Amino acid sequence: PIKLIYFNIPGKAEAIRLCASVGKVDFEDVRISRETFAEMKEQGALPYGQVPALDVGDGRMLAQSSAILRYVATLGGLHPSDPIEAARIDSIVAEEEDFFSGLTISRYAARFGYGHMTDEFRAEVRKNLNDEILPKHLSFLEMLLTNSTTGWLAGTEKPSAADFVFVPRLKWLVSGANDGIDSNLLDGFPNVKALIAKMMALPEVVSWYEKNPPPQ
Repeated sequence: PIKLIYFNIPGKAEAIRLCASVGKVDFEDVRISRETFAEMKEQGALPYGQVPALDVGDGRMLAQSSAILRYVATLGGLHPSDPIEAARIDSIVAEEEDFFSGLTISRYAARFGYGHMTDEFRAEVRKNLNDEILPKHLSFLEMLLTNSTTGWLAGTEKPSAADFVFVPRLKWLVSGANDGIDSNLLDGFPNVKALIAKMMALPEVVSWYEKNPPPQ
């Protein structure tokens, strides 16, 4: 089977894990230590020096979580063949990157050239994100779901890459892991909360978490 390589956290790999589970794609969930990651990076085994990475065999390694997710969704019959429908899903996946970019930069400032960011400035950024930026993006998702007849973001019959990428990230957003982000941030967006509940109630997702409880 293909091998998904990531740390023992949900992070950027959780969407792929859930997609593979729902799409019944056989894969090996390889969870590496920071030491192993450093070794793989040193050896040049990881494109762009990052995880998640997907070992598809024959010495081929895919990188970038959205590309891996799309590939796994295609294998599992969860990515449409119609170009417009596929592009619509891709656009929502791209919105996830816009949605979380400010938070990502505030968490990993040095990686993006902001190593001089002070705690005071980070707190100011988080307040702006919490009060203005994130609610704006949540309203986009709420509208997509209001217009969906299926409860999935792209109006697909089954969950798509768009749903898989957003649900774990939204859960993480309000988990308390991000200082300055209100744990009740989703309360004004009932369709978004319903999306999370819908995904988490899928039998394949329930089964996945029974076998693979999130690390505490």
